[in-house]
Amino acid sequence: MARKNLAEVYFNRRMAALVGIGFAAGLPSVYRLLGSTIQAWLGVYDIDIRTIGLFSLITLPVALNFLWAPLLDRFTPPVFASLGRRRGWLMILQLLLAAGIVAMALAGPTSSESSAWPLAIAGFVVAFLLASHDVVADAYRTDVLPDQELGVGAAVYVTGYRLGMLVAGGGALYLAQDMSWRYVYMLLGLMMLPGICATLIGSEPPGSGPRPATLAEAVVQPLVEFFGRMGWAGIAILAFVILFKLPDAMANAMTIPLLQTQLGFDLRQIALAREWFGLGWLVVGALVGGGVTAQMGVKWSLLLFGILQALSNGGFLILAICGRRMDVLLAVVAVENFCAGLVTAGFMAYLMSLCNRKYSATQYAMFTSLMYGAGAVVGAPMGYAVDSMGYKPFFAISIVIGLPAMLLLIWLPRPNRDWLPTINARESD
Repeated sequence: MARKNLAEVYFNRRMAALVGIGFAAGLPSVYRLLGSTIQAWLGVYDIDIRTIGLFSLITLPVALNFLWAPLLDRFTPPVFASLGRRRGWLMILQLLLAAGIVAMALAGPTSSESSAWPLAIAGFVVAFLLASHDVVADAYRTDVLPDQELGVGAAVYVTGYRLGMLVAGGGALYLAQDMSWRYVYMLLGLMMLPGICATLIGSEPPGSGPRPATLAEAVVQPLVEFFGRMGWAGIAILAFVILFKLPDAMANAMTIPLLQTQLGFDLRQIALAREWFGLGWLVVGALVGGGVTAQMGVKWSLLLFGILQALSNGGFLILAICGRRMDVLLAVVAVENFCAGLVTAGFMAYLMSLCNRKYSATQYAMFTSLMYGAGAVVGAPMGYAVDSMGYKPFFAISIVIGLPAMLLLIWLPRPNRDWLPTINARESD
């Protein structure tokens, strides 16, 4: 197969669709709209930190999406069927997500006397829709990309995803300094439009053509195929997926309360530092990470990046010690986002390399469900942990919790898709 130049690789219909679909996935992400942005909204009205921690549980549907992923793999949607199996589901879910985010706007608190639970219920519904959207978006990305574009496609998708997170994180916090939180969330609902447009301009991937013949095959066969191919190493891979992002999940659960409630940074300062300033370092980290991965390979680069990801949590320990200092906050944000950039595209490429295209929705959902489920369960009691021990010991523990994943990664086999020769022979469309 002839090599393509960079312009052909980056500027084509596949990549244009992936950046918009990534934006639609990142906008309501568990890390911003359903995570730190909600935390900031509750913090404005002095909601108890233990309740803020429990809000991590609204993201549990993202951890359970493997339960209904086979349905999305097996059936073509009843409406928008002309778009195909993958894009039809994307269109339905993006429209419902827009409506769900507006519902969050109407359900959220408006004073310190307001109950936080209507927002929790609306957020749980949005998390279910997001979980379903993630299943289809991950399958679409896995199906539409030829092998030689896996890394580039992951980077493009992540770029769109991070832009969506930026809007729902930094953009929302910046606007909320002078605008009602309800209006902010209504605007975020309207921001699903780029994803809808991307779904329309994208093409249905040829790789999504073969699908499970029966629902039983859709549920059982993806697991049989994965463990039949990987053997006992499959169990170790699932354990690694659970453990790898725990330091990040633990720190994210309490970062906004640390900055907003404990240290007294206002929403605009947090938005400018953690979101806008951090984005530049995230892009630099992703570019450096891509180069390092190309030289070291996915496995050993992930080992290096995972260690750096865990160590970057030490920045919040330093910030908790130093107090409210903008220069320290900027330095911590730079290190955290640089390390996050290193990790993200490589980890996504690793997960895609494990999937059989015929069962890509269910198999990828299995991996991400384990990752997000561990994060939601770990994040829920973190408010109680901070209330008990304080922020300094908390962030110290978040550094060492990543060690088991690194030890496990050393043992895991090198990821590849050589087990499926039809993929390697497949011509780029």
